Amino acid sequence: MRYIISLVIFLVLIIWTVPVLQAQDLEETLGKLAEDAARGYVQPIVSGFGADMNSGWFYRAPEAKKLGIDLDFGLVAMGAFMGDVRTFSASSSFQFDRIIFDQMTAGLPTFGGFRDSIRNQLYSRQLGVTISGPTIVGAKNDSIMVRFSGGDVTFKIFDPVKQSLEDTSINLLPADQAIPVGGILEDIPMLPFAAPQLSIGTVYGTKIAFRYLPDIEIDSTIGSFSYFGFGIQHNPFMWIPLPEPPLDVSLGFFTQTLKVGKIFQSSATLFGAQASKTFGPGTLNITPYAGLSIESSSMTFTYDYISINPLTGEESKRENKFELEGDNSVRFTLGFSLKLAVIKINADYNIAKYNSISAGFGFIF
Repeated sequence: MRYIISLVIFLVLIIWTVPVLQAQDLEETLGKLAEDAARGYVQPIVSGFGADMNSGWFYRAPEAKKLGIDLDFGLVAMGAFMGDVRTFSASSSFQFDRIIFDQMTAGLPTFGGFRDSIRNQLYSRQLGVTISGPTIVGAKNDSIMVRFSGGDVTFKIFDPVKQSLEDTSINLLPADQAIPVGGILEDIPMLPFAAPQLSIGTVYGTKIAFRYLPDIEIDSTIGSFSYFGFGIQHNPFMWIPLPEPPLDVSLGFFTQTLKVGKIFQSSATLFGAQASKTFGPGTLNITPYAGLSIESSSMTFTYDYISINPLTGEESKRENKFELEGDNSVRFTLGFSLKLAVIKINADYNIAKYNSISAGFGFIF
């Protein structure tokens, strides 16, 4: 059993190698974006992780019996299809850097400090802009574009003859600025996930399941990766004095939390009904199963936002934190499991806002 557990953890670590290595890239990328842009950039993986984490929890409903030996341990792998969520657009406020303001005012006259007055006012302002470009799963070679659609700026010129200040305005032409930020998970068709899972039952029609990975240190800057999940299924026919039903049915609740250092923490919850029917003897059988569930997910991002003082060029950092809700709501699951002596294999397809697939391999006793 020790070797089996080691193998499962090793496989999970292989699957998680790419996301873990990209955690630093994500933190650096978010540090370049204002909050509205950061929200649009990462939104797809919030729903994608939610779809993954809520997949693969069950492969049959527990039987309506007081006590039975039902212990299985194995690896569950999932993948959420990312669809067409490759770009985003958001309206926000943004502070252009000194180079952009120099370009925007390059054609203005310099007499009487006219151009300098305009630039200094712009340096101290955040302007309304539209920010658009690739999401985290968009094209890597694309860039996020910041577009300033124009506006009026009031400036003051000291006239040594009149000894007075005059207010004037100038219309700024539209300007585009590219931020070299592309999709970290370039055009990935499916967001992968995997976890070891232990299920124990059946006691009074109840079965419980656990997912757990010990803390894994990523590096001293990012911190560690951790994951824990818990679920329970209960067959209500345990308490209803009716003839044996044609199907095993259950109500299930599953919840879990995943954390990657200080960068993000993801939570997901699933509640619903499951039904299954087993065909064949105990050592060799097949079990079709289905489920209808209500699900939710959220992800909290924490990162250092880097800003540059346009007058001095000095960098400063401040912690930025925001939470996003996933688009996950309702899902329908359809799958089957196969038992070959002590080996259990299952696979299913989940129809939801973000469709997903899951498959499990393990040992059942």
